[in-house]
Amino acid sequence: MAIPVISNTTSVLGYRKGQYFEYQMQATNTPTSWTADGLPSGMSINSSGLVSGAAISAGVYLVKVIASNATGPSTPLEVAMGIEDTNFNDGIGIEVNIDLRSGAVSVPGITPSSSQASQAVMFLKYGDKVFLDIGFLKGEELQTMAMASIVMNIREFDGETVLVQSNGGLEIIGTSDRPRYRILVDLDIPELLNALANYQADYQTTFDAIAEIEWRVDYLEPGALSDEVIRSSKTFRLAIDRDLVPNP
Repeated sequence: MAIPVISNTTSVLGYRKGQYFEYQMQATNTPTSWTADGLPSGMSINSSGLVSGAAISAGVYLVKVIASNATGPSTPLEVAMGIEDTNFNDGIGIEVNIDLRSGAVSVPGITPSSSQASQAVMFLKYGDKVFLDIGFLKGEELQTMAMASIVMNIREFDGETVLVQSNGGLEIIGTSDRPRYRILVDLDIPELLNALANYQADYQTTFDAIAEIEWRVDYLEPGALSDEVIRSSKTFRLAIDRDLVPNP
């Protein structure tokens, strides 16, 4: 049997710091083992040629890959691997923190006064489609959880009917040890517009609303059946505007 020949990878493999990924190397002549010298810390290659893991540091890495079989090792293949820095502070989303001990919700930069319990912690507008980048804190540390879904519910301040509900989908952003969970909240819905229509002003109407965030975590304790943990935040106040300028 001839030595393995690794299929050439000409493109740079680009991933994000802290993002788990897998890449399967290919070679002819049935390799029985693989090595990869120069992989980013946090990543490895197994005996089948599967590169996997989550890189700890950003940078461009030149990785030397070798496949071997009983006849001998292949000619090394050098693969350039680009690891981008985390983009969870990309300016697109609003950072939202939830204290896991108390369930309290806060937004950095907005600190409601203890003497003004009705002060809003978030300001949005009808028609917005906004990303919320949610972090779960114990003390000052962001926690990593096997998150299944996150749902945000919004209702009128003195009502029980849910006017807005996000779809539960999420994207994990940030680093593996400091993750945030990005959700999309769509405020371009008829139910919210109908609620705003109950107020008298033609523009600059502030809609008093309250919201809560519910999250579901897949939980599996060794030796136990799998389960799903469901928790909700405390309710918090939103100020939602109908129009920012008067109608002509």
